[in-house]
Amino acid sequence: MATPRLISVVTAVFEGGHHYLKEAYESLRAQEMPEGWSWEWCVQEDGSSGVPKQELPDDDPRVHYGTGLAGRAAVTRNMALSQAQGIVIRNLDADDVLLPGALARDIDALHRVAWCVSAGFDLHEDGTTTPGPYDPPNGPVEPGRFYKEQSENRLSVLAANVAMHTDLIWSLGGWMALTGAETIATLLAAEAVTPGEFIAEPSMLYRKHSAQTTAAESYWNPQEDEARRRLIQMRVDAIHANGTRYHPGSIDGDDSVVDPSDPPEGRQAQGLARMTRDEKE
Repeated sequence: MATPRLISVVTAVFEGGHHYLKEAYESLRAQEMPEGWSWEWCVQEDGSSGVPKQELPDDDPRVHYGTGLAGRAAVTRNMALSQAQGIVIRNLDADDVLLPGALARDIDALHRVAWCVSAGFDLHEDGTTTPGPYDPPNGPVEPGRFYKEQSENRLSVLAANVAMHTDLIWSLGGWMALTGAETIATLLAAEAVTPGEFIAEPSMLYRKHSAQTTAAESYWNPQEDEARRRLIQMRVDAIHANGTRYHPGSIDGDDSVVDPSDPPEGRQAQGLARMTRDEKE
């Protein structure tokens, strides 16, 4: 059994997008953790070149590296779940940097709710930073807020900054297998089944550069982008129509311990045990 007081930081990376992994690692090493808590870093390559691994330390047992068939970021994040043993999951993109206190603030929030998302700074190629211009208020998120914003194409948060209970991500089936925006899809699905919080203190430097996936013109093909948006909305609508609710457990107690020896279907079943359906008249 894995210790309950472990946060698994999940990172998807591909050859060519791995050049900032050392900075990401150093930002993890600098994290001051709450008493009794530790972190692990589950880095999964979108492919099997092994090249990104060369940027990682080979003497830190907290760092795990996996490879597999290429399938874009959503599939790669899901493959990383096979390595994750933590009671909670935190996303970190391969080219981003955690700010001091990020993990501690996530863990604090996840004692109260099953998911949280935090503010971040855009990090530009010239080294300057700018804050998110439309951050919501600190604290509990109004139910349906992010779904409404997404439907109006004005999502106020950076979904890459999400953290949640491991049982919740498993019960949602992991990250939605889209060609992009899978972090948005996961955030909105979590919002649909259980309350969450927004952390106004910035937790991450979101690197803006020409080589990032979302900077490619093909990523924003109108037909592709519309298809992703439609699928995300259809999924959340189906969750609401089904009356599905998630009931979080303790992240310090044995009732939520993740057994790393369980196969994926067993771990998903553990998460689904926390799901119920509202009774409809």
